[in-house]
Amino acid sequence: MFPFITRSWLLFAACCLPVLAAPDDTKAIPLRTHTLQIPYLDTEMQSRWFDFGGDTIIRTDSYIRLTADRQSQSGWIFSRVPLTATNWEIEFEFRVTGSGNLYGDGFALWLTKDRAQQGPVFGFKDEFEGLGLVFDTYKNNRPGTVFPYVMAMMGDGKTAYDQAHDGKANEVAGCSARGIRNAQLPTKGRLTYFQDKNLTLDLQYKTEGEWEPCFDTPDIKIPSVSYLGFTAATGDLSDNFDIIGVETKNLYSSAGGSGRTHGSTAGYRGSSSAYREGKQEEGGSWSWFFLKIVLLMVVCGGGYVGWTMYRSQRRGSRF
Repeated sequence: MFPFITRSWLLFAACCLPVLAAPDDTKAIPLRTHTLQIPYLDTEMQSRWFDFGGDTIIRTDSYIRLTADRQSQSGWIFSRVPLTATNWEIEFEFRVTGSGNLYGDGFALWLTKDRAQQGPVFGFKDEFEGLGLVFDTYKNNRPGTVFPYVMAMMGDGKTAYDQAHDGKANEVAGCSARGIRNAQLPTKGRLTYFQDKNLTLDLQYKTEGEWEPCFDTPDIKIPSVSYLGFTAATGDLSDNFDIIGVETKNLYSSAGGSGRTHGSTAGYRGSSSAYREGKQEEGGSWSWFFLKIVLLMVVCGGGYVGWTMYRSQRRGSRF
C-alpha cells in the first residue's frame, strides 16, 4: 500500500507544482489617492485626496454635482497629488440629466500638469498641457457630427481650444455618444493608457454591463506627472453634470516592474481590450490553481492516513 501511495503522490506533485507560478504577469493595483466613492468626504466634510470648488456640490449619499441645471455655472474637482503611474486604467460613472430639449455645455476629464484652475474650456483653463477628455453635449458648428460627442485632445500649453468648431482642430480621437443624456441605466467611461503606446476609451450607456468602444489611438504621450480632475460648465443652456464614482488602477507587469515589458507587449497588442481579456483568463486560472491546491492537500492527507495504517499493520504483524 505504501509504495502505491508514494508513486501516486510523486505523480500528482509533478503535475501540480508548475501551476504555482502566476498564470498572468499583468496586474492591477487600486489607487486610493485617485479614487472617489460614496460618501466622498470624511467626518469633517473634507476629502483627503481631492479638492473641489466653483459651483460643485457634494451629496455624500449619491453624487458629486459639478454643475446644476442652471445657467452660467462652472465646477471642478481635482486630485491633490499627481498620477505618476506609467500605465493605468480609470473607470468613472457619470450622469447627465436635464429637463429641456436644448441643453449644454458639457463636462470633461483632465490629466494635466496644472490643477484646479477654472476657465472657458468646460470649466477648466485654456492652453492647458496634458490630456482633456471632453463630453460635449451642445453642437455649435460642426457639420456631420452627431452630438453628444466625446473627444480626446492633447494640449501643449500654448494652443487654444477651438471653441468656434467644438474643438475640431484639437481632436486626436473621438466618437458620437447619443444616449448618454437622461439615460435609464448607469453611464460609465473606462479610459486605459499604456505609456507611449496607446490610449483607449470604452463607454457604457446603451446596455448595462456592455462596453461600447469609442476610440483606440496610438502614440499618445501624457505628461508623467499629471493631476486627475473633472470639470463642467453651463452657459445660456444647462444640465446637471454629476460624477457618481471614480476608480483608478495602476497596471503593471510582475515580471518587469511597472508597465509592460517587451515580452508582454505582443501578448496585449497595445490594446486595453486584450488586457481585459487577460484579466478574465487570469480569474479562471487562479480558480483552477486553488482547486489543485485543495486536491493536493487531500492527497497529502490521504497519503498520511494510508502510511499510518500501513505502519500500524506492520507493527501488528510482528506479534
